Parts: sequence; C-alpha cells; structure tokens
Amino acid sequence: MVRKRRLTSIVALLVLAGALATGCGSSSDGSGTNTVSSGSSQSSSEQKQEEPALGTRQNPVPIGTEVEVGPNWHVQLLEVNPDAWSVIQSENMFNTPPEEGKQYVMAKFKFSYAGAESGTPWVDLSLRYLGNDGNTYSSGDCGVIPQPYTDIGEQFPGASAEGNVCWAVPSSAISGGSIIVEETFSFEDTRVFFAGAQ
Repeated sequence: MVRKRRLTSIVALLVLAGALATGCGSSSDGSGTNTVSSGSSQSSSEQKQEEPALGTRQNPVPIGTEVEVGPNWHVQLLEVNPDAWSVIQSENMFNTPPEEGKQYVMAKFKFSYAGAESGTPWVDLSLRYLGNDGNTYSSGDCGVIPQPYTDIGEQFPGASAEGNVCWAVPSSAISGGSIIVEETFSFEDTRVFFAGAQ
C-alpha cells in the first residue's frame, strides 16, 4: 500500500514537472517557442542601406575607373592636381598666377569614342568643377596648360586620347569637390560626377 502511494506521488511529481517545463518554454501565441519583438531585431538586408549609384554626387566615380558618359563616350579620370600653378607656370612664361584666394585645379582624362560615327571630346563633352560650396566652375581660365583636351581632334569608333582640363577655383571650395562630365548636345541626362580633389 505504501509502495503504491509512493509510486503515485512520484508519477504526480513527474507530470507536474513536465507541465511546468512546458509552460516556461511556451509563448503567449501558443507556438511553444520564444518570440522576439520586431523592433529589437532586423535582417542584415534591412539594416544595410542602399549605396547611391556610381557617378552620382553622393558616390562619384573614383580615379582610374572608366564609365560611360552618354551613348557615345567612355571617360576615365586619370589624376587630379589641386594646385597646378607650378606646372602651368613652367608650360608658358606668359601664364599668369591665379587670382588671390583661388587655385588652378587641373585634371587629366582619357576619352574614348564609342559611338557609331565620330566625335570630338571638347565639342561633345562639357567638363566643370563642382566646388564644395555648391558652385560650378568652367574651364579655360588657367592660361596655356600642358596637353589640353581641346587639342584632341575628331575621334572615330575605338579611338582613345588623353588630355588635361583646368579650372580656377576658390581655394576654400576645392577639397571635397567633384568634376561634372556630360554630353553637351544630348536631350537625355548624361551627367556623371567624378571625384575631385580630396
């Protein structure tokens, strides 16, 4: 009789322990698994913000990367000199220094014609320096520069050539700027931003 009571008590304790264990592991939704609130965890894809497209002002094309500018041109920035006066001074003795508070920013580009007929870089393409002040600066104010891109002649499919472009830019606006290249006569938005002086 005593043995029977003990056995009954042990079975009751085991059933109670099992019920308690099951209750601790269950969730309010009855699924039996612990849930985490949606606000405390996100998937890695949700946490990772999309990077701006290459060639935008937020993500300019770095030096050495060739990209399409419009349907007819492939353009590659080769180098940027944020203070090119010494180079320009050596090029021609009649060149004058930049105005006070400004510097000559010179960049070397490689232009490759990819259209069906022919084109000329300095005719077909517009190149401006966008300062960190939000203003754009046109080329042509630096005097005689070495290997100017305006010396590149007409190009046919498959042709490539290198040339320099120069802008007079306020010294305070140079760092962190970018270079805008776009097809001059295109009806589409062909604007591409390249990295300027850092």
